[in-house]
Amino acid sequence: MDKIYLTNHIKDIELKNKIFKVIDKTYSCIKSYDIKYTDFLNPYEIKNSIVILNRFDDIKYKVDGGFKEAERSALSIFPYYMEYEDIQSPIKVLQIEGNFKFKEIKHKDYLGSLLSLGIKREKIGDINIHDNFCQVIVSRDISDFIIMNLEKVARNNVKVKEISQNDVVYSGPKYKEISLTVSSQRLDCLISGIYNISRQESLKLINAEKVFVDYEKIISTSKIIERESLISVRGKGRAIIADIGNISKKGKIKVKAKLMV
Repeated sequence: MDKIYLTNHIKDIELKNKIFKVIDKTYSCIKSYDIKYTDFLNPYEIKNSIVILNRFDDIKYKVDGGFKEAERSALSIFPYYMEYEDIQSPIKVLQIEGNFKFKEIKHKDYLGSLLSLGIKREKIGDINIHDNFCQVIVSRDISDFIIMNLEKVARNNVKVKEISQNDVVYSGPKYKEISLTVSSQRLDCLISGIYNISRQESLKLINAEKVFVDYEKIISTSKIIERESLISVRGKGRAIIADIGNISKKGKIKVKAKLMV
C-alpha cells in the first residue's frame, strides 16, 4: 500500500509528515524483520498512527508513555511473531533532583533546560513535577546524554538518575476554574471568553493554525465545542471545557472551564 494512499484522508501537512515516518518504519520492519521505534507522539497523532498500523497484518505495535496517565507516547513496531515483553522498551524514566524550596520550578523550566542541551522536543515525553524532583520520560537513545550533561534547572544545581517505570509518581496538572458566558459554542467564542481576548484576536489565532482541540489542529472558526474538550492555544495555554450549562436571562450560554496553570 502506498503511503500517499494511506494518508489521503489527512489534510494537516504536519500530521501527514509524522504519519509518513510511521509508515516508513512499518515498511522497514516488514522488510528487515527488525524492531522500529517512533519518537513521542500526542494522543491525536497516536490515534491516526494506529488507524494506519491496523491495516498491516505482518506487524504488531505497542503504545508506551511510561505510565498509565501519560499524554505523550512512543510506538514500538515489531514483527508479528514477537511479543512486546521480548523487545527493548523505547523509553526510559529519569528523575531530576534538586533543592527547589526557594523557588517554584515549573514545567517550562524543566523542558527549557532539557531543550537547551540540543535535544529535540519529540525525544521528550511527559514531565511529572513534584516538590524537590521531577520525573521525565525520554527516548532511550538520549537518556545517558541527559544524565551526563544536565546540571542545572532554572539556575539550581540538579542530579539526574534513571529509575524504573514502576517508580513513576503521576502528578496531574493544576487547574484554575473559571466561569464565563458565551453567545455560542463556536470555537472562536470560547477562545475569546476563556483567554479574555477579542473575537478578532481569537480568529487570528485560529487562522494562524495555533489552536488545537483534543490535540487536533483546527482551522475552522465555527467548530462547535463540546463538554470535556481540551482546547490548546499556542502562547496562551490549555483549558478543559468542564461544563456547558443553561442559557442565561440575556441569552448567553453558561460555561465552566478549567484553565491549566
